[in-house]
Amino acid sequence: MPPKAKNASKHNGHVNNKTKGKSKKQVEEDDFEKFLSTLAKSTEHVGKERTEKEAREAKLRDEHRKKHADLTDQRKSNDVEKALLNRQKNMQLQRLLSELLAAQRPFNTTPVTDFHSETITSNPHFDVAVGEMQGWRAQMEDAHLINVAFPGGDEQGREGLFGVFDGHSGAQCAKLAGDFFTTALAKHASADGDDHHNINYEAAFLEVDEQLRTALGEGGSGCTAVLVYVSPQEITCAWVGDSRAVLCRDIASFDLSYDHKPDVEVEKTRVEDAGGFVRDNRVNGQLAMSRAMGDFVYKKDATRDVKQQLVVAVPGVITTKRGGGDSYVVIACDGIFDVLSNDELISFINGKKADGMENVDICKAVCDRCLAGAAPEGGPATAEGTDNMTLMIVDFK
Repeated sequence: MPPKAKNASKHNGHVNNKTKGKSKKQVEEDDFEKFLSTLAKSTEHVGKERTEKEAREAKLRDEHRKKHADLTDQRKSNDVEKALLNRQKNMQLQRLLSELLAAQRPFNTTPVTDFHSETITSNPHFDVAVGEMQGWRAQMEDAHLINVAFPGGDEQGREGLFGVFDGHSGAQCAKLAGDFFTTALAKHASADGDDHHNINYEAAFLEVDEQLRTALGEGGSGCTAVLVYVSPQEITCAWVGDSRAVLCRDIASFDLSYDHKPDVEVEKTRVEDAGGFVRDNRVNGQLAMSRAMGDFVYKKDATRDVKQQLVVAVPGVITTKRGGGDSYVVIACDGIFDVLSNDELISFINGKKADGMENVDICKAVCDRCLAGAAPEGGPATAEGTDNMTLMIVDFK
C-alpha cells in the first residue's frame, strides 16, 4: 500500500508542476487552443489534398477534352476525305457512264444544227411542212414520207398519207421504209365511197417488213414507223415503235398513237413467251422498243409466227372521225417527245401559229427548243435533246 501511494504522489507532482500557477479555466482554454490548432492543420492538409485532387481532375478533364477534340477533328478530316473520295468515285463513274453512252450512242462534240425542210402547199386540202435536224448524233438516221396524191395519184385529191421513220443502228431501214410504204398501203387499200379507203394496215406493215428483210438481210438495221392516213371522213394512225402522231383537236392534243415499249404488260408477255427478257425497259437489255420495222436479229425464231417474235412489225392502229375542231396533225420522232409531251408540243405550236409563224419556221423552232445545250467540257449537257429530230405539221384546209 505505501509504495502505491508514493508513485501516485510523484505523478500528481508532475502534473502539478506543468499546471503550476494556472487556473483550471486557463488550462481548459489552452487545451481548446491546442485542439483548434490541430484541427486547423488537419483542415489545411485536407484542403491541400482537395486542391491537388481538383487540379489533377481538371488536368485529366483537359486531357480528355483535348483527346476528344483531336478525335473529332480526325473524324471530320476522315469524313471530308471520305466525301472527297466518294465524289471522286462518282465523277469517275459518271465519266465511265458518259464514255459508255458515247460508245453506244455516239455524239458529236458539238451539235449539227443545219436545218433541212420541205413544204408542200399545192394540194388545196393540205398544207404540209417538215423539218429535220441532226443534232448531237454522229449521223442523221430519220426519214419521212409525204404523199398528197394517195392512193390513186390525184394531186388535187382529198386523201393524204404522211409518215416519219426513225432509224437505229443506221439510216438504211428508215429510208427504205419510206420508199416501200406508199406502194404497200395503196396495194392493201380498198375504196369505200368517194375520197375514202379502208386499208389493211397489218398486211401492209408485214409486207414492208419482208421487203426490208430481203433488202437488208438478217442482220439489217431497224426503224420506227408512224403513218397517218387522212380522208375527209377519218384520220387513221398506224405505227410501230415510239415515234408519235398527235392531232390538234379544239386547240388541244388528241393522241393518235402510244409508244410500243417493252415494259407494257402485253409487250413484255410476248417477249418472254418468245424466250426473251426485258431489262432496263429494253428487249434483252438492248432494244428500247418492242415493235419495229427491220431489227431481224429479234425475229429469227422459225418455229414462231411473225406476230409472236421478240420484236414484231404488227402495227397499232387508231382511227378517229374528223370533226370541225380538227385543225392539224403533228408527226414526229422520239427526239421531239424526249423533251416535250404531247400537250406541250401542241401548246408550243399553237402559240407560234398565233404569232403568225409559218409551219416550216415552227418546225425549226421546235427543233431548236428540243436541242440539248452544250456542257462546259464539250458534248451535250443532258441526255434529253440529243437524238435526231424530225417534225411534220399537216394543216387541214
